[in-house]
Amino acid sequence: MEPYEAFEAAINSTRGVIANVSADQYSSPTPCSEWNVRQLLNHVLGTCALGTGLFRDAAPEVPMAPGGLPDVDMVGTVLLAAYDRGADKLLTAVRAPGALENPHQTPLGEMPAAGLAGFTTLDILVHGWDLARSTSQKTALPQDIAEHVLGFARMALPSDNRPPSVGTPIAISESAPATDQLVAFLGRTP
Repeated sequence: MEPYEAFEAAINSTRGVIANVSADQYSSPTPCSEWNVRQLLNHVLGTCALGTGLFRDAAPEVPMAPGGLPDVDMVGTVLLAAYDRGADKLLTAVRAPGALENPHQTPLGEMPAAGLAGFTTLDILVHGWDLARSTSQKTALPQDIAEHVLGFARMALPSDNRPPSVGTPIAISESAPATDQLVAFLGRTP
């Protein structure tokens, strides 16, 4: 799967979940134990803003540290519209000439475009799963994007060298669906 295809697939998968989140679920807990649904939604929207800025080699419209929350509430009153705006800006930035070829300066230092694309895609897709789990929706991700992101995660996040925000892998059968393998690899119980 090409990086742009992966972005679109992750964004579309998570959009399907966000379209079914209601305001009365905002205070529900999530697999990201430090965040409730509203905070996790803000993180996903912030990831879109951060990714847009990084792929444009510019400051993001809304500041957010990787793995954190934006400085302002981004959910607003029409969640899906907020997500669509953020996702459209991110996809436009990724489509710009050289965005998926040239390295980019990030808060973690210079990063190859493929790495930035992989981490941003992973974040959007897996947090879509977290939101689905938190709001009693179907959690199975599309097979092709789940396999793609799982391959990236195995390469980029070795078990012995992970940031604190990424959980310890949970043992699971290699014959399990790609979605289950992906979330288990990232420390979530499928």
